[in-house]
Amino acid sequence: MTFVDRNKLQIDGTTESIMSLEPLADKWKAFGWNVLEIDGHNMRQILDAANRAKETKGRPTVVIAHTIKGRGVSFMENNLAFHGKSPTADEMRRALRELGEDQ
Repeated sequence: MTFVDRNKLQIDGTTESIMSLEPLADKWKAFGWNVLEIDGHNMRQILDAANRAKETKGRPTVVIAHTIKGRGVSFMENNLAFHGKSPTADEMRRALRELGEDQ
């Protein structure tokens, strides 16, 4: 089983503006893979997909997990600037507050 984090971003722009990956599911299917698409932020869907993949016999399974990079943090969500860098200490504290993880 393979998971693909499909957040649609890369370091210098959106994947669709740089080099389109679509139709991603069809490409995997063309090579004989069982394809499952899920909300990558939903733990129930992640676990269900893992269980469904175990039940599939005779071919590999790919789980395309649709996600939003930086989800839940106002200044990081879909922000390319955070694709390849760490937040500062102040940004980290703010992000943890926004996620309800006050330190």
